[in-house]
Amino acid sequence: MELFTALAALAGIWFLAVTLPGPNFIVVSQVSLSDSRRSGLFISLGVSTAACVWAASSLLGLKAVFEHANWLYDTIRLLGGIYLVYMGLRLIIDSFRQFKTDEVCQISLSSPFAAYRRGLFTSFSNPKTAAFFGSIFVTTFPPQAPAWAFVLTLGIVFAISLIWYSLVAVFFSLSQVRKGYAKVRKIADRLTGSLLLFLGFRLAFSRS
Repeated sequence: MELFTALAALAGIWFLAVTLPGPNFIVVSQVSLSDSRRSGLFISLGVSTAACVWAASSLLGLKAVFEHANWLYDTIRLLGGIYLVYMGLRLIIDSFRQFKTDEVCQISLSSPFAAYRRGLFTSFSNPKTAAFFGSIFVTTFPPQAPAWAFVLTLGIVFAISLIWYSLVAVFFSLSQVRKGYAKVRKIADRLTGSLLLFLGFRLAFSRS
């Protein structure tokens, strides 16, 4: 019973964390608006895969590695911040290009794998996710939990992330939403790009 209570607590905490707006949410919604629902869903799959990898790494002791090798954590954090800044700058620069008034698609990802890869990179850009999972596992998991509990944990992390971001992708790819986005595309993309810049700089220069 204690183990199932821990799993339920983990699921609740992770759901609350994943629904908070952040880089993953921004990228999924932006691409679903400007490209296609398919691209948004593949980005959701990439984000969820990366979350599962971060969780697995935490279960294997990655948080302890980060605590004893601060340079590794800082390197990943800096590279992740640079990646978010790059995406933000690209979005802002592209917003100044000229498009036809009825053109909705702005960013065209060449393949489902390209969308999946963008989701992976976006989620991998934040090593704080590993520290987050490490804290959850320390506070919620009973000692010496069986192996199947860890496998089930990874399944819960993946499923919650995939369901949430898939819903985000579906919503922002609705024709009514895309039509509204097309009317304010340039302003919306500049605001979104600026937010990515802010998140990227904050990640790169944050010490916590």
